[in-house]
Amino acid sequence: MTSSNLKAQDSLHCGFNRDFFSPAYTNWYQQAILESNKPDLHKRSKVFRDTEYIIPVVFHLIYPFYVPLDINFIPKIMNEINADFMRLNADSIKLRSKFKSREGNPKIRFVLADTNENGQPSKGYTIRFSLNYFGVEPNQPYKDMHRMKFKAYEGTPPWNTKKYLNIWVCNLTSFETGKTYVNGFATPPKNAPHWSPIYYADSLIDGIVIGKNVYSKTNRSITLTHEIGHYLGLRHVSGDPPRFMDSSSKCVYDDSIFDTPRVLHQNYYTCDTSINSCIEPVNDFPDMLENFMDYTGDNCSNSFTKQQVLMMRYCLKTLRPQLASLKINTIIAPALFLVDVYPNPNKGSLHIDFKDSFSNNYSFEIHDYIGRKVLESRILEPKSLVNLEFLSSGLYSIAITNDKSEIVYRKSILKD
Repeated sequence: MTSSNLKAQDSLHCGFNRDFFSPAYTNWYQQAILESNKPDLHKRSKVFRDTEYIIPVVFHLIYPFYVPLDINFIPKIMNEINADFMRLNADSIKLRSKFKSREGNPKIRFVLADTNENGQPSKGYTIRFSLNYFGVEPNQPYKDMHRMKFKAYEGTPPWNTKKYLNIWVCNLTSFETGKTYVNGFATPPKNAPHWSPIYYADSLIDGIVIGKNVYSKTNRSITLTHEIGHYLGLRHVSGDPPRFMDSSSKCVYDDSIFDTPRVLHQNYYTCDTSINSCIEPVNDFPDMLENFMDYTGDNCSNSFTKQQVLMMRYCLKTLRPQLASLKINTIIAPALFLVDVYPNPNKGSLHIDFKDSFSNNYSFEIHDYIGRKVLESRILEPKSLVNLEFLSSGLYSIAITNDKSEIVYRKSILKD
């Protein structure tokens, strides 16, 4: 039985639950946000806030040998998470107007690893055939949930967890009951003080696990986006009261994020915009059901907030410093270089319009979601039309360079 067949009380949706948090973690969390808001800390303001982080990803697929293995879900997942973390997801327009001033763009891009940790060519995934169930049982200790990561249990060990985001895709059905209690779970950054040794043993378990049935459907799923949020330091918006969906907590728990409204507990698969579970005495807002870190589900979740973005980028920079690559190129001030690239998303035609003086020393390159160059050309006119009809739907990036190979403009684009 898959989680989509279960009643709300049968599935926790996410294995990252309230047991992992302590007062020490809350204090650290609040301090991290305060540090993130310092405008010129170590002169990193421009780079930290405006530059894309690029994270290499490897999927570890664990399947029974008799199950047809369809890897076509990988491009689907990659396009979805890249759209979500570049604020290009089509459903972002559903964010209610009252939250528009709070919406954030993480500017984090994920690419399939093209080489493994030994420098050998890679397609960005590994395959292991196993008959084992890796399902999470009710009240199972967190330390016992990681069998898919060890050869002794017919699992796949991670690649270097400091340099790759490892994602295991396996059978999370309970062997005992036949039910799926969680769709996925993640490990937050190792050095966050809320982790005790019982929850985080070593780098062998660092990464994300998702159930193989989550992406067997054609419609969108936000499961991996939600778990990446945890992997980069975010808590559930509820702050996780001691008991799951417990209304007796009386709104005293919070995620310590300043611009996510306080909620009584996780909102489970609902998009009822009338919900305001915690009335705040000042600046009261309804529950932000659109937040990726709630449980509202695929048809409702579509946004991170600005403060959540600051937290993820802070954790990526300070607690996972070797994970993301960041190319710092010569920066040309907007006043000296003005160009429009539109529409975004596009249907197969992309305009590149220079707004001021133009010379023919510019070129553009377009790369796909795994970093492959799919198109390049000189820019010969101040107003150019680029044909993208031959490209499949998904997320791409465009970079405009000058004759010194300096990137003067870069942007993520989405082809519908």
